[in-house]
Amino acid sequence: MVGPNIKSAGFLVSLLLAGLVLGWILQTVDRIVGFPRLLPYPINSAGLALIAFGSWIRLWAGAVFYRQNPSMVSFKVPPKLVITGPWRYSRNPLYLGLIMIGLGFSIFFFSYSDLILTLVGALLLHLEVVMHEEKVLTQKFGNIYLDYKKQIRRWI
Repeated sequence: MVGPNIKSAGFLVSLLLAGLVLGWILQTVDRIVGFPRLLPYPINSAGLALIAFGSWIRLWAGAVFYRQNPSMVSFKVPPKLVITGPWRYSRNPLYLGLIMIGLGFSIFFFSYSDLILTLVGALLLHLEVVMHEEKVLTQKFGNIYLDYKKQIRRWI
């Protein structure tokens, strides 16, 4: 069985590679469409800091999550409610890290298209995934989850 740190790191690497490819494609789309650059050089380097911070959050959250739910398969209800590690600060640290990475790539690649895609993706993630997960977690964990919801913000 693959350990939680390896599982989390493997997903993060694939996410970053996809972000690089998508950022490059969307930067090209922006040029073709005639969008101006989102931010001038060297300010776009701030995107790297956002990518790094979002990656750190995802790596930490993934390791904590998989340590407590080692046999977890995506899109299933987790056997254990995770409220330690980054979940002490946000109920959705995996998604928060993902959004930060997306925003970081938008800034790094100067891309309005990337920014729009990230913001639409974040909105859909919130409406379709987070809201659904909260209902499912409430059903499975009851008052434990409801108490946790009262204490910890959804995002930051």
